[in-house]
Amino acid sequence: MNDVMWTSGSMTTTDLSKDLFVSESLLNSTETNVSNTNSSLLIIPAFGDVELDLSVIERFRSNSRVNDVAFFCLIAAYCTLIIFGTIGNSLVVYVVARQPAMRTARNVFVVNLAISDLLLCLITMPLTLMEIRSYTWPLGNSPVSCKMVGSLQAVSIFVSTLSITAIALDRYQLIVYPTKKSFQLTGALLALAGIWTLGVVLALPLFIVRTLQHHDIPIPNSPITSVDYCLEEWPNERGRSLYSIGSILIQYALPIITVSVAHARICNKLQVRMASMSHQQQQSTRQTASVTNGQQNPNDTSTAARAVAREEKLRKTNTLLVAIAIIFTICWLPMNTFNVVVDTWNVFGDDTETMLIVYAVCHMVGMSSACANPLLYGWLNDNFRKEFHKIGTSFVAKTMKTKATNSNANRSALLSVHAASKRLEAESAAEKDGQNQSIVSALPQVTGATTAVTMLPSPTGVSHYRTEVTVVTHLVAEPAASVYRVNEINSTVSQEQHL
Repeated sequence: MNDVMWTSGSMTTTDLSKDLFVSESLLNSTETNVSNTNSSLLIIPAFGDVELDLSVIERFRSNSRVNDVAFFCLIAAYCTLIIFGTIGNSLVVYVVARQPAMRTARNVFVVNLAISDLLLCLITMPLTLMEIRSYTWPLGNSPVSCKMVGSLQAVSIFVSTLSITAIALDRYQLIVYPTKKSFQLTGALLALAGIWTLGVVLALPLFIVRTLQHHDIPIPNSPITSVDYCLEEWPNERGRSLYSIGSILIQYALPIITVSVAHARICNKLQVRMASMSHQQQQSTRQTASVTNGQQNPNDTSTAARAVAREEKLRKTNTLLVAIAIIFTICWLPMNTFNVVVDTWNVFGDDTETMLIVYAVCHMVGMSSACANPLLYGWLNDNFRKEFHKIGTSFVAKTMKTKATNSNANRSALLSVHAASKRLEAESAAEKDGQNQSIVSALPQVTGATTAVTMLPSPTGVSHYRTEVTVVTHLVAEPAASVYRVNEINSTVSQEQHL
C-alpha cells in the first residue's frame, strides 16, 4: 500500500533537496549563475557541481509531472470509471434503502461493499489522479490533510476487499452448512463494524508515517518561493517492506484464497445437492410409472421442466461464483505486482513519468472492480435486477409523463395565445365596424347620390366647375379580414359654364 508519489525508485530526500535547491549555500551562488538565462544549465557548487536544468523550475512552477497528452487520457479513463462506478453503486444502495424487503443480512454486506466502492470512486480515484499529476502537495499546508488523504484511500481499499471476503464466507455458511444458524441483521451489522475497524487499523501506519514537509526556495527572482511535499517517512526500510508485504497478503492474497476456496466448496455442494435431487426424482418417477402401469403421468412433464430450470440456475450460479473470483484476481493483480516490483527493483530508474503512467494504468485496473461489483453482486442477483427494472420503468414513466405535461402546457399556452389573438382581432374588427357605421351615418340621406361642387381655375382664363357625384351603393363585408369597407361608385360630370 505504497504512496504513489514516493515509492522506491522515485525521489529520495537527497534528490529532493537537489531539485528544490533547499540549501543555505544556494544563497552563496553567484548572481551570474542564478540570472544567466542564455544557458539552460546552472552550475551549483554547493551540490558538488551538479548541473541543474532550468526546465526543472518550470516543471515545479506548473506542478506537472506528466505530459498533457498522457494526463488528458488519464482524466478521460478515470472519469469514465468514476461515473459508471458511482451510478452502479448508488443504485445498489438506493434499492436496499427504498425496499424494506431487501434489507436482509445478506444484502447488508452487498450495501457495505457498494459504500466502500463509492469511496473508491469519489475519494481514491480523484486524489490518486491529483497525486499523479502534481510534483508538490496541492491541498494546502495542513499536515492533517496529508495524513487523511492517504489513510482514506487505504481504508476504502481494505474495506472493499474485506467486504468481498465477508460475502463469500456468508454464502459459504448459508449453502454448505444450511442447518447452522446464519447471520441475522444484528450479527451482520456487527460484522460490518468489525470490517471497518480492521480497515482503519490496517491503514493506521500510513496515517502515522505520512508527513507534510515544507521547503523554502532561496533563489532570487524565482517564480516559486516554497513547496510542500506529502511524504512517507518510515523509520527504516525494513518497516516499509514489512508493511508492503502485509498489505499485499491481507488485501490481495488472503481474499483470493478465501473467495476461491469458498466458491469452490459452494459449487461442489450445489452439484451434489442437485445430483441427489435428480436421483430422488428418478426413483419417484419409476414408482409412479409402476403404479400407473407405464402410462404417461402429466406430472412427469412439469417435474422434468423443474429439473431443467434447477440445472440452469445451478449453471448460472457456478458461472457467477467463478466470475467473481476471476475478476477480483485480475483487477488487483497489476496493482500488487507493481508494488512488489517497485519496492524490490529499481526498474524505472530516473524515468518518473513512465513509472507514474504505468502506476496509473495498474491503479485504474484495480479501481475497475468498483464498476464490476455492482454488476456481479447486484445486477446478476434476481431480486436486485427486479428492483432495478422497477426503478428504470418508473423513471421512464415519469420522464414520459413530464414530457406529456410539458407538451400539454405548451399546447394550452399556444391555444391561449391563439384565443387572445382572436379576441384582439374581433375587438379591432368591432372598432373598425363602428367607425364604418359612423362614416355611413354621416353621409347625406339622399337617395341616389351626394353632390360636391369644386371651382377649378382654367388655363384659358375661362372658369369652369366640376361636379363629383358619389353614389353609395352598399356595404360589403369581408369576414376573412374582419374588416368592412365601403364600396363606392364614383362618377364625375364635368361642365363648363361661362360666368
